[in-house]
Amino acid sequence: MTRVFVSIPVGNASGLEPLYRDLSGKRGVRTSPKFQLHITLCFIGEIPEERVEEVGEIVSASVKGIKPGRITLKGVGCFPNPKRPRILYVGLETGIPLESLASEIRRRLSTNGIPFDEKPFKPHITVGRIQGPADLSVLIGKYRTTEFATFIAHDVMVMGSELSPEGAKHTILKSCELR
Repeated sequence: MTRVFVSIPVGNASGLEPLYRDLSGKRGVRTSPKFQLHITLCFIGEIPEERVEEVGEIVSASVKGIKPGRITLKGVGCFPNPKRPRILYVGLETGIPLESLASEIRRRLSTNGIPFDEKPFKPHITVGRIQGPADLSVLIGKYRTTEFATFIAHDVMVMGSELSPEGAKHTILKSCELR
């Protein structure tokens, strides 16, 4: 079995330094490694190894006709809500049709009988996970409208994810070029 998700890698996280510095002093907040930041289009989860190639073909077909585009990392928020934050995220602004792309990938997975996490798609990058009570309202207020970085997205990736006590290790299983 292989744990799989579909994502767009963040090509420029340098502007997130001030946010990461502010998070470093927060108790109960574990930041995401900057080199692994990504926009999850679809989390699939555990699938048989022999279906990974099929997922790659589905993603390749789904990205046809979608051009590379600019993505701006902007603003901060949290899931499920500011009173009980579990995930701290940075929002996105882009002309790439992320919602329709995520929807098309999910439609094709469903047609092919590949189960996936059906939580509604909300374009974001996870920058931290929160354990226990935390008040992040000042931090969220400080960065609510901040533009952190911009990059050009060129690929959608099918990723493998191995969990360990040190955190997840991600591996590129297939890269699907936007063009």
